Amino acid sequence: MATPVLLVLLSAAPAATPEEALVDAIAARVGVSAADVAVAELALPADVPADAEFTVNLPSYAIREGHLSVSLSTDHGVWRLYPEVRLWVQVPVAAADVARGEQVATRTERVRLGDLRGGTPVDPAGTWLATTTLHAGQPVTTGRVRARPDLLQGATVDVYVQRGGLSVRAPGQLLADGVIGQPVAVLNLATRTQQFGTLRADGTVLLGGS
Repeated sequence: MATPVLLVLLSAAPAATPEEALVDAIAARVGVSAADVAVAELALPADVPADAEFTVNLPSYAIREGHLSVSLSTDHGVWRLYPEVRLWVQVPVAAADVARGEQVATRTERVRLGDLRGGTPVDPAGTWLATTTLHAGQPVTTGRVRARPDLLQGATVDVYVQRGGLSVRAPGQLLADGVIGQPVAVLNLATRTQQFGTLRADGTVLLGGS
């Protein structure tokens, strides 16, 4: 697989440095602003020209925080560099300390990408319950919270199957907390069997549907 290349013209005004060119290339790849990218341990060789047309070569794999193998090339040569990359992102964080099982209030802050520890930031518009203790300022990610259920385990619901214009309904009971629009296990009280469906906004469960 060919290594993707991003061309950066350092001779354009205002003149960029190799460090700025590298930051711009990483920001474009990751999809953040240049202000949210920093490089350290760049260690530019003394023979890198200060004013030239550079090509910044980034690896094809996803860029994360840590050391990165890149190269700068010009008509005069190619330089292999191993800078340390630091990234920041805007994510929801806990607005206050929260105990497990409590609802989480969030605010948006700029945090280091590494602080997410592989987790995916949640939608701040949702309502979330902590699955572990959260401290104020800690990123709110999918591994640390769960969506607040719209119906609790044991709630009585109608389960139904839709086949064209025909609808067959039966009484049921949730076997787990349910979130509207999400899959949920339900006990069909008519057949005494466990079935799976999608919880609807009207409090019914559509079996095998969405």
